[in-house]
Amino acid sequence: MSQQNRVKIIGLITIVLLSTAATTGVVVIKNINTSSQQQAIPVVIDTNQTAPSQPANNQTSVSTYKDGSYSATGTFYTPDGTEQIGVSLTLSNDKITSVSIDSSNIYSGTSLEYTQRFSRGIKSAVVGKNIGSVQVGRISGASLTPMGFNNALDTIKTVAKV
Repeated sequence: MSQQNRVKIIGLITIVLLSTAATTGVVVIKNINTSSQQQAIPVVIDTNQTAPSQPANNQTSVSTYKDGSYSATGTFYTPDGTEQIGVSLTLSNDKITSVSIDSSNIYSGTSLEYTQRFSRGIKSAVVGKNIGSVQVGRISGASLTPMGFNNALDTIKTVAKV
């Protein structure tokens, strides 16, 4: 096998691994200290799980995020260039109660099509979920738009943090 073919195969494997991680969860490398050695352990975090709706042992729940309406813009990259998506959402008791997408700054026709698909599917993916645990992957066939959504969501989390 030629060196050029090996590079192509490695590139394809890398793309598959990255896209799988983006749709199923986040891969984190965690350093574990075992005696005098540090060991890197990969940990997969399932982003499809939600936090329990009731605190255990009847404890009083303390909000981590301020209730209210928030908006932010997130950037994502496509083969046609850099795009921006607007995200507006409302929080109540750390849960997302509504979400809307602004695609007015999307200029590529293909990106606009995928962003519109994403807009139709995002509500069922995040409404009712704890904002602290939300990190979306591919939705309605859109695999790049979620990156912009997650960027905007990170900004909202920072602003809304108690």
